[in-house]
Amino acid sequence: MATITPSDRGKCFACNKEKLIYSCEGCSKKFCLKDLTEHRQQLSKQFEEIENDRNELHQTIVEQKQDLKKFSLIQQVDKWEEDSIQKIKQTAEECRQILIEHKNKHFIEIEKNLSQLTEQLKEIRQENEFNEIDLEQMKTTLATLAEELVQPPDIKIEQDSTSFINKISIFVSSGKCDNGI
Repeated sequence: MATITPSDRGKCFACNKEKLIYSCEGCSKKFCLKDLTEHRQQLSKQFEEIENDRNELHQTIVEQKQDLKKFSLIQQVDKWEEDSIQKIKQTAEECRQILIEHKNKHFIEIEKNLSQLTEQLKEIRQENEFNEIDLEQMKTTLATLAEELVQPPDIKIEQDSTSFINKISIFVSSGKCDNGI
């Protein structure tokens, strides 16, 4: 804001001429009326630039609030999620393939043992020579094969407590926001 100084005359800061001068309270410099007007126009222009910058910043905030998925850190979390899911799917598929391969081998082994039992049964029936011990032995063999069919004796699923997926956390400058991921 410009005010007339008590001396009313002095050197203008801008044109360096002796004239009626006005003090700018913001910068404490003294200007003639013409240069004070230009000084105020420069200040007004700077003020408008600040307003424009503020408006642009506000618009950016509005746009980012509308589509948070474009926020680069959210995109990083999305990428981590996709990568982790892919690792899980790949590991699950590898485990399935091992189980299928093992189960097929197991079926072949059970069928082989069942064929041997079938041959024994045919032979015993043809000869019609069997006793309680033979019957008990055949029942036990048949029960063992049926049990192995349901629960293979040499296969199980084991979970490893060490993580193969990297855990992520969010850190805010005020401290860690542990989200249990």
